[in-house]
Formats: sequence, structure tokens, C-alpha cells
Amino acid sequence: MIFSTVCNMAVSALALLFPLILGSTLAQQVTTPDGPVKGIAKTTNSGKTYYAYYSIPYAKPPTGARRFLASEPVAPWTEVYDATIEKENICFQMNSKNNFPETEDCLYLSVFTPQDPSSSGSNYPVYVNIHGGGFTGGSSRINNGTFPNYFIDEDVIIVVLNYRLGVFGFLSTGDDVIPGNAGISDQILALKWIKKNIIAFGGDPDKITIAGQSAGAKSVGYLILSPQASGLFSAGVMESGSPLCIGGYQRNHTEIAFKIGSFVDSQFENSIDSKELLQVLQNADTKSINNAAKSFVQWLESQSYFYERNPYLQGYYFTPVVDSNAHNPVLPKLMYEAVANGSINKVPIFIGVCSEEGLLDGSYKNHDYLTAYDNTPSLLDPQDMNIQGEKAWSEVGRLIKNKYSPSSTYVNNPLGVLQYYTDQQYVRGSTKYAELHSQFADVYYYQFSFTGDLDGGNNGYSGSGNVSHVGNSAYIYGGKSLEGVSEGDQLTSKRLVKIWTNFAKYRNPTPEPDSLLQNITWPKVTPENFQHVDIGNYTATDLVITKGKPKYDRMAFWDEMYQAFGNRPYDTY
Repeated sequence: MIFSTVCNMAVSALALLFPLILGSTLAQQVTTPDGPVKGIAKTTNSGKTYYAYYSIPYAKPPTGARRFLASEPVAPWTEVYDATIEKENICFQMNSKNNFPETEDCLYLSVFTPQDPSSSGSNYPVYVNIHGGGFTGGSSRINNGTFPNYFIDEDVIIVVLNYRLGVFGFLSTGDDVIPGNAGISDQILALKWIKKNIIAFGGDPDKITIAGQSAGAKSVGYLILSPQASGLFSAGVMESGSPLCIGGYQRNHTEIAFKIGSFVDSQFENSIDSKELLQVLQNADTKSINNAAKSFVQWLESQSYFYERNPYLQGYYFTPVVDSNAHNPVLPKLMYEAVANGSINKVPIFIGVCSEEGLLDGSYKNHDYLTAYDNTPSLLDPQDMNIQGEKAWSEVGRLIKNKYSPSSTYVNNPLGVLQYYTDQQYVRGSTKYAELHSQFADVYYYQFSFTGDLDGGNNGYSGSGNVSHVGNSAYIYGGKSLEGVSEGDQLTSKRLVKIWTNFAKYRNPTPEPDSLLQNITWPKVTPENFQHVDIGNYTATDLVITKGKPKYDRMAFWDEMYQAFGNRPYDTY
């Protein structure tokens, strides 16, 4: 009798508890147009609850006959998709330094939202972050899962995504067979998925901001230039990069494609049959292809190419390309000419650089490089200037030397080469893009100069700026608790998060006076009046409205050089 009573009580308790368990599970489930998805509740450092939906597929695996080509939408599903655990899968990397499995089946995205799935009707702004990594590395696995915290606290939805990299994402034969830009087509398809499905997560499909750092920033710019991406987003953030940065574009993609093919099958040492190359590579195993790409890089670096005027030198080996020969081009026009003529998605942008981007590349300390620059100054001539004639090449090299190291050799003045790298790879292309884009939409520009601890402290070289490439990222995307860090770091992080989320919400980094932001009104860039805000230049935390472009005198020098020696049409700048 006692046993029976206890059992009845237990059954009754379970009966009461079961709806709570079921309700808790259902409360973390959403129904998207593509199918039901189950997420997991998490908490920010400040104690705010949010919901994470990890590794949702947005495309069919780009394998077999889909390899190297535009991605295809994932088929809808009916069973509940378990998005409670982040997949370890990442796209194939060129220089992998992690232990995650690399695979072609990597086209997933993750959504982090403050909306309780049991409610509806929210209209949160959406911030889509595209990772950097030189188009050859990186993934959406950011900062061990802490990344969304700061944005969630400001009521902004975060979406992160993977896209194909290296040879799998950016191989191109320059025709309609392997047109290239597969990695950008992945990003476009992911944006289509977000546009279609984000309302189920409480997001506003009409307030999607695309953002990225380094190659991610270049990707944002390429999406702004792509007619295929029209209507998929309404603002862009470009940190430490733009599609006019010389390193983010390769002019010799066809030669690279067949050279890589020759490392898989020797017939391509003499063949330029694109269809045959596609067939061979689509039937090869992934490791053979990735190893062939790495062998190509090793082969190229074993040549004496640095000491010649080699066109491979100034662009990454695997990048987006102009694919005007494709049936449905992603990037039909040269980047500079497209933005100069307004052939873009005319959305507001927030764009900027760090105070000494070139610190990332330690080759300014390399004695062999410095000696080569001293002996042959024209090695520093930008390929995209389209200089005509050897006399002009020599003169441009001489003028660059006089600008960056007028009274000393480069060997005795590495600072000159460091500043050249900062300008050549980042600042020139970023500021020129902002200037041209400002003809058609609102543009806000920043320089991040704050010297703090979150990005590793003072990285400067004597006489240089202190903040290296994407040094601002830890303050915005770190997501970790700020307890124990300096007051300056804490204030700078809070300011940057407010600035970035303001732009995501209002398309303006300072929509109204705010004491946290020193009550400044961020000036817009115009073609006639370039102004920017320098973050942390004069004191640890000041926001200083500054006339002109960052590195103003050096940017003026480059404008004069392109006017005197350049020959349009330009691709980068």
C-alpha cells in the first residue's frame, strides 16, 4: 500500500514536471521557413539570457559536381534540426594551426539572439560577421563562444558563417567553366538564408548589417559591389580592409589554376583546357587538391620572384576575381571603376583602419627585403597603378623612396618600409574606397589608435603607430568579462561596442548625444571634405574628430602619384 502510494506520488510529480521539461525544450525551438531548429539558452557576462543556434546548414555540401562552383541552397527539412552544439567542421585551410577537422561540408551559420523563442514580434537589428584570414584561413568559431556577448547586451542579433577558402573557394580559370568567387557566392547564399529566415529568430530582415575584419572587410566590399547581393543587406562595416586594398585581388588567377592543376595531374603543365581541369579536380580527393595548392605556394616562394617585378607578388594567391565571363557574374566590373561610377549597392558604411596596420607583417625587419628595396626601389611600385615604361617605373620607385625614407637607406630605416606597408596594403585602399562610396551613400570613417592590453599591448615600432592589423577586434568581439582589465580598456571596449551597435541600429555611430561617446557628432565623409574620428590618439580614451584622411600627407602623396603615373582603368588602388 505504501509502495503504491509512493509510486502514484512519483507518477503525479513526473506528470507535473513533464510539461515543464517539454516546455523548456520547445521554448528553445523556432520554426523557420526552411524547417524547425532547436537551440540552447545561454547567458552573457552581465547575466542577460540569449539563445544560440549553432551550425545551421545554409547550402548543400559543395562536393563532387558542386566543387568550385556557386553554392546551392540547402533543401528544407521537417525533422527538428539540433543546433544546440557547434559543429567542429571548418572549411579547408591553407595554413591550418588548429585541431578542427577540415572538410568541404562546412557551409553552416550560427545565430545568437536575445529573443525568447516562446515569444514573437521582436524586430532586432541583425549583424552578420564575416571572418577574415586572407581568404585562405579562419572560420566562424570565434573566441571560444564568447563573441556574441557584447552585442546581445545591446539587443543586436549576431550571425556568423563559414565560406569556402583557398583553392576551394577562389580557384578561377577566368571563363565560365570555373568562374571563381565560389567563396563569395557562399556568402551571398548565406545572406539569402538570413533574409528569408531571420524573422523566426526575432530579427528584422530589413535591418541586416554585413561586417568583417581584414579579408572579411574586403568581402563586405565585394558584396557591396555584387549585383547578386542586391537587397540582401542595408549597411556595411569594413574594418582594416576594402575591395580596393591591393592584397585582396589576384590578377593572374588563370595561370594559378593551371599551375595548381599540374601538381595534381602533369598534363596541365602544357594544357589550358578548362573543362578538362574541372573534371580532373572534381574527381580528385580533397587532400590532393589542398596539398597541390600548398605546393604551388611553396613553388612560387622558391623562385626568385621577389627580386623581379612579378605580378603574383602584390595580391593574395586565392582571392575574389572579376568574373565578367561567367554566365551569372558575381563581380562583373573592376572594383575601382565600379565604385567610382556608382555600380554598387548604395548602402551606408562604417569603415576604418588601425594606426599601424603594417605591424602585422614583420618583413619590414627582414634585411634581405630592405636591401632589395634599396637596390631596386621600383619593387615597391604598386601593380595597380598600371605604370607605362621602364623610365616611369624607376621614377615612381625613386619618389616612393624619397617619401618614406628620404635621408637614409631602408636597411637603416625599417620604419619607412613599415609605414609603406601600412599604406600600401590597407590605408590607401580603405580611404579611397570611403571617398568614392561617399558620392552615393553615407560614410563614417575611424582610425583606432588606442594602446591597451586587450589586443596585446603596445605593438609599435619606434616612431610608428601602436595598433596593428585589426587590433580593435578584441574590444568589440572579444566578448569576455572585462573584470581585472584597466579602466582605459574597459571604457574603450564599452565605447566601441556602443559605436558599432549604434551603427547596426541607426546607420549612424552617434545618432544622438551620449556622454559615453563624449557627446560627439560623428562627421560624414564627403568627396570634398574627408573627416574621421581618431579613437584614443591623444589620451587613452579620447574620441577626436580629425580633418582629412588618416596619414593625410602620405595619402595626398599617393593621390598625386596615381594622377601623374597611373593609367585607368584601375582594379584596386
